[in-house]
This record gives sequence, C-alpha cells and structure tokens, in this order.
Amino acid sequence: MIEIQIHPSDIRRKVRYFFLDRRRVVVGIVLLTVILAGLIGSMTAAPTVIRRVYKNNYLSSMKQEREIQRERLRENVVQMSSLDRSLETQRIRVEKLLTVYGLDRSLGQGGLSTRPMRASVTAEHLGDARLREISLKNAMQRLQEQLNLLADYERANAEIVRHTPSILPVPSDQFVLTSPFGNRISPFTRSSDFHKGLDLSAPRGTPIFAAADGVVTFAGRYPIKQSVNWWRFGNVVVVNHADRFITIYAHCDTTNVRQGERVRQGQTIATVGSTGWSTNAHLHYEVRSDLENPGTYTPIDPRIYILNHQWNNEASLLIQARASKDYKNFDPLPSAFIGRRRV
Repeated sequence: MIEIQIHPSDIRRKVRYFFLDRRRVVVGIVLLTVILAGLIGSMTAAPTVIRRVYKNNYLSSMKQEREIQRERLRENVVQMSSLDRSLETQRIRVEKLLTVYGLDRSLGQGGLSTRPMRASVTAEHLGDARLREISLKNAMQRLQEQLNLLADYERANAEIVRHTPSILPVPSDQFVLTSPFGNRISPFTRSSDFHKGLDLSAPRGTPIFAAADGVVTFAGRYPIKQSVNWWRFGNVVVVNHADRFITIYAHCDTTNVRQGERVRQGQTIATVGSTGWSTNAHLHYEVRSDLENPGTYTPIDPRIYILNHQWNNEASLLIQARASKDYKNFDPLPSAFIGRRRV
C-alpha cells in the first residue's frame, strides 16, 4: 500500500490523502514506462523522419524544376529547329546567287547539315542542344559573311546584276511546272529527248515578264523554211542580256515588244498562249548562258536562276548544277536570236 499526502499552502484547508494499492502501483509504473519508451523512441526516430520529409520535399521540388527546365529546353529546340530551317533556306539562296553570278562556289559551301532535333526532348539532349546552339551561331556568322560578300559584288557589278535573268517569267500564283529541265519523254514523239527549258502551264493571256534587263533580238514566229524545230515553238520572244545570257519565251499568244527594243526586268513582253506544237496553254522558258562555253549559249536549268520562287528540290538542283554536263543534244541558237554581239 502506498499513501500519498497533499498538503495545501493554506493551513486552514484539509490535507488530502491518496492510497494506492499494489495493483494500481504496478499499472502506473507500466503506463509510465510505456510513455517514457514512446518518448524516447520518438526522439530517436525524429531525425530520420525529418530527413525523409526533407528529402521528399526536395525531390518533389527538383522534379518540378526539372519539368520546367525540360519545357524550356523543348521550346528552345523548337526555336532552333525553326531557325535551322530558315538558315538552310537562306544558305541555298546564297549558293544560288553564287552560281548565278559565277562566283567561287566555295563561298557557299560548309552549310549547316546539322541533324534535326525532335521537339520531344529528354535530359540527355541538353548537351546536344548546346552543341546545336553553337553550330547555329557559327552558321549565322558564316552566312552573314557570305551575304556581305554578295552585297559587295552586287554594288560593284550593278550592270551584270541587272542583266542576269533572276525572276519568274510568269506570276508565281498562276503557273504549274508541267515539264522540268532535263531528259524526258516527248509528248509528241513518245521517245526520250532533252528538254532545254521549263514548261510553265498557265491560263491563256497570263502576262510574261522579262527575266532581266536586255534587248529583244527576235519577236514573232520563226520561218519554217529556216528551222522546223524553232518554228514548232510558235510565237517566240528572245531577249539578249548583255551577251551573257539569252532568254527564250515560246508558245506565246501575243507579243508586246519588237526586235531591237530594250526591256527592263519585270516588264510584260508577251502573254501565255498555245501557239506552235503545244498541247495546252503554257510558256516554254529557256535560259542560255555564254559563260561556260563562249559563243555556244548553252542551255542551263532556269530554276537555278529564279530567285523569287522556291522549288521543292533546290538542294539537289544545286548539286546537279555543279556536276559535269553533257550539252551535245541541243539545238544551237539561230543567229537571229543572238543578235549583234556588243563590243
């Protein structure tokens, strides 16, 4: 038996007595022991619990940050891919200009040729994206240097630039390319032949523009007695561009210029028709160059020289333009088309 006495500070109040038998004492000791054990266990486990909570919070925060960074990276990759395509388009345009002006093609080489990156990006692409960014910066710098060189050339050779055929001879929204430059199956003989220009299908009466400044050397239909092949082209307009290029506009419906007339780039010189040997209204457009084989006026692919329109396969066209060419199978120009050469 245990007796507990509680004496109040006021002597006038009674003393309180509590008696605990053995059973209550044992129960109290057991409860106290359990409470103490719980407190000690909690104190021991507290650092581990705190570390775990902190780790979970930290990992959650890092996961959110990673998702934010991944989204930013994805946006950057999309922007870089768009910039890459734009730079590739400009690079091809620069190479076309180098080819048109007959400049050193090495100025246009060393393009981007970087592999495209996917818009869905994971963490391992981060290093690749940084390398891509460096590559794009170098490509932009190289492209700017090439543009500066071209700008200097154009300023110093304004006469050559004006006489270089470089625009579409018909409105860009009114034609369909039905027969490109190169070997094809003739629609008349059904045999393989060399097509010396472009067939641009367009509605009858569509205006035909001079591709560059020049002098009209022929306008009308070539006499059948002198050449059946050229007579087949129907109404033809031929423009000599400073004895460097000659452009031919065939199957015209009407001609708006006369022999000896000076024309400016973009001037309407004829309209689309279907005269001569023609299956539909279209313009047969040729560009012939005197630069590689002087005095010969060799046919060249006009698409390389058209700068105000983008073709689907311009990269391959440039490769073909650099390859060796076989110009044996083409009709030489009549002297009436060439006109008198300037001294």
